[in-house]
Amino acid sequence: MDGYAARGDGRRLRRIAALLVALAALAEQAAGRCYLVRCLVLWLLRRAEAAAEAFVFDQTGVPVPALAGFAADGNGPADALRLAARFMVLAAALGALLLVARRLRRRPARSGLTFGHVLRGFSRLLGRWPHLAPKLNDTS
Repeated sequence: MDGYAARGDGRRLRRIAALLVALAALAEQAAGRCYLVRCLVLWLLRRAEAAAEAFVFDQTGVPVPALAGFAADGNGPADALRLAARFMVLAAALGALLLVARRLRRRPARSGLTFGHVLRGFSRLLGRWPHLAPKLNDTS
């Protein structure tokens, strides 16, 4: 996706990022439910996560890593929280893409959107919303 295409897709990408955050919240809520409910919800959310992952990789132009689509198959509470974290990372990646597209709007694009643009946008996104950054466990 080049910078000019990202301009018109901003509203759509914001809506998809909001949907990914909502799916992350649903996965977090499923972690506290009974086993049967959690199994059903995780089964549905895993399909949504695979589709969202393919979409994000396609939009950013990043080559799909070898472990793409690899998610835990368990149905425990930790698996639900892991799936919620994956949804949040995908939403953050789309947020980074929106930041890059906004910067490209301000100045003429020379070579379009590159992987470096996405990484810089992602680091700025984590700087603005520190709650998305992974938290280290304090073992002292």
